Amino acid sequence: MNFNHSILEWGWNVFFQTQLEMRPLANDEVVARIINQEREMYRVVYFTADGAEKAQAQLTGKFRYEHEDINLEYPGVGDWVICKLHSDGTQALIHEVLERKSCFYRKEPGSGARAQVVAANVDTIFVTMSANQDFNLKRLDRYMSLAWESNASPVIVLTKADLCDDIASLLRAVESQHMGVPVHAVSALQPETVLGLNPYSAPGKSLVLLGSSGVGKSTLGNVLLEKEQLKTQGIRESDDKGKHTTTSRSLYQLPSGALLMDTPGMRELGLLDHREGFDSQFEDIVDLATQCRFSDCQHRTEPGCAILRALQNGELSTERWESFQNLDRELRYFQRKSDPEIAREERQKWKKISQDLRVRLKHKSRGEI
Repeated sequence: MNFNHSILEWGWNVFFQTQLEMRPLANDEVVARIINQEREMYRVVYFTADGAEKAQAQLTGKFRYEHEDINLEYPGVGDWVICKLHSDGTQALIHEVLERKSCFYRKEPGSGARAQVVAANVDTIFVTMSANQDFNLKRLDRYMSLAWESNASPVIVLTKADLCDDIASLLRAVESQHMGVPVHAVSALQPETVLGLNPYSAPGKSLVLLGSSGVGKSTLGNVLLEKEQLKTQGIRESDDKGKHTTTSRSLYQLPSGALLMDTPGMRELGLLDHREGFDSQFEDIVDLATQCRFSDCQHRTEPGCAILRALQNGELSTERWESFQNLDRELRYFQRKSDPEIAREERQKWKKISQDLRVRLKHKSRGEI
């Protein structure tokens, strides 16, 4: 099908065009991109040879039935979908989701092991965190683990830089923990600081603002949009934290021609099968672990442990090691729940550790060690 050039302005590219060549549209079908989501109601922009139009959309009953237990297959903002329009062109039914180029997802809040799509088909993830007293390196590690898994390029954006007494030191601390990742300090009160984000805003590129509640995503979004389109609130003086404002995910066109997605602040950011992203985030620790004398080293008291050596000589910070351990436990918990074989191996491993500990305690009680 021939599209009006406006589809390119919404991020269409050869990756998605190739899929259509393998699966041609029927006469009553259109290609659309989801630009807003509130629960399971969607707003889409759809494309024909005449141009772009917008419509409200929902999933077909067949789609819900076929994907009931695989909610990662449910569409999210940024997804390209195939729809059938109602006669007036203002309502549509979503029949199919095109393969994603990237996908940022998390454990659905309050669920056991269900996934929730946060942002689909973005090129750059702006991982935002306040540079004031609410700054938290461990929380940043969690965001970055999920960001690396997404297949999009992460960029760390420290917001509210004007509230930080020593922004240069904070930048160095973040850069040392996330080597190779671009880091920018910005302030909405100093719009010139946001100019450093311009290189990511090329026409047709999709960006997403991710971060906890109140870090200033919507304020930053308004600076990028060059107008007050996103609702904002101030910060509480009691703890320097911002207030939760955004309640739905939406995709907007920037003056530069790029597309910006604003998302609600995330109070929960649970990991699921994000092992690959976790390994990328903690590549230094993963490499150190391979240098331990014993392949099953637990990094506690074992001789020849490269992790313990790095902690002692300052090569590895205690805070980063604790962050690694916390997230690793979370990933292993998910693996045990979803893979019986991994669960069995974990039980055997801890059984052996427990047995070895009892033997050492027994020898120690006898004065043999």
